[in-house]
Amino acid sequence: MIWDFMGEDGHSTANHFEIHLKEFLSRDQIPFKEIGTETPIEKGHSLVYLIVEMGYVDQLRAALKPHRGQKVSL
Repeated sequence: MIWDFMGEDGHSTANHFEIHLKEFLSRDQIPFKEIGTETPIEKGHSLVYLIVEMGYVDQLRAALKPHRGQKVSL
């Protein structure tokens, strides 16, 4: 799952969102494989990504409304 943050404050907003995302996952006892923040090459674009088991995707998609998603193999 991926959330995009654009603009001058995109990176700080992404970092702040990551904190709340971790709190949400902890509160609801949802295990995750990986979570992080990245700043791609484009200036003014940052993102937060979350990797979870497929069994949690529908629940999280409904609750957290990610901007996009991608299936990965670990």
